[in-house]
Amino acid sequence: MKKFLIVLSLFLVFIGTIYIYIQYNLARYSVYYASRMPRKEGTRPELVMAVENGGLIDNPQNNHVYFEEEREHTLYIGNNAYFKSNFDGYYLRVGKQNAIYFYHTDLTGNFVNYSSIVGNKNEEPLNKEMLQEIETILAPATQDLIKAQKTPSINLQILFNQKYESRFHE
Repeated sequence: MKKFLIVLSLFLVFIGTIYIYIQYNLARYSVYYASRMPRKEGTRPELVMAVENGGLIDNPQNNHVYFEEEREHTLYIGNNAYFKSNFDGYYLRVGKQNAIYFYHTDLTGNFVNYSSIVGNKNEEPLNKEMLQEIETILAPATQDLIKAQKTPSINLQILFNQKYESRFHE
């Protein structure tokens, strides 16, 4: 009986270690995996994964895209913008000449509406020009994030896709 308990304990420790490693790997390389997964048009899994796992991923070595250690779950883009999570999705805050705009997303990073302090605009729909402006801001930041990521030594892309494909590919 004593040998059985020892073997069972070792087996459970082994399974637990594997589970912890898999979860760590999926979080650590989440931006790498997100950049290579199928997705619905308009979603931004790289940015969402960067915000959710900011403390684990590789940070770009430039001043254009960075994380501040004091502010968790915030990706800074240049001097005038940041991408952050909130209770119902994410938002991109962009400071412009005498105005601040908040572009809101759903949980997939798909931009759906905006608000602004100037003019008391609250939850207005986005037009094509605004979407193009958002893309102009986010495209270089996304590329910098992807370039900064290392290739995982044990590639778990299949597991990542199984876990997140329903969220980003619908």
